[in-house]
Amino acid sequence: MTDDEFLTKFEQRLLHRAEWTHEAHVRMAWLYVARSATYKAARSKVRSGIKKLNTAFVARAARPCGATPPPEPVAEPVAEEKPIGFHETITTAFVRLIASRMRPGEKFATFRQRNPDLFDRKLPALLAHYSKEVLFSEEAKVKFAQPDREPLPKPWLALV
Repeated sequence: MTDDEFLTKFEQRLLHRAEWTHEAHVRMAWLYVARSATYKAARSKVRSGIKKLNTAFVARAARPCGATPPPEPVAEPVAEEKPIGFHETITTAFVRLIASRMRPGEKFATFRQRNPDLFDRKLPALLAHYSKEVLFSEEAKVKFAQPDREPLPKPWLALV
């Protein structure tokens, strides 16, 4: 699937849960960072996109087999205090790491080859910056936690 096809499928919440792998998370974030003018814009798209897709997964799981899906709601879902399947610190820190490691004009395959630690589900790229206690705390799930080991690098995109 091309990058455009993948991102369209993600944005339209058409990915199946089996397609929503750790690598898919990194690819989506990489695409938003590569296509955004600022780090904040990329981070915002990543955060809202994950929340919307997770909401769609929950809605699909709640439908009886073969049920016709309801029409798409006009309004966005009300933000939850603790969104299902979303981790604020992991998401924000990953976008920051991806943005800091990207090279202008680089293809995803090259980025992936250069950064195997970002694709490891055991999260060694994050655990270099965070202790497990901080990263996996309940507070870090709902609010960005500052690293307690090593500061996160600055992304190459403008921070505004």
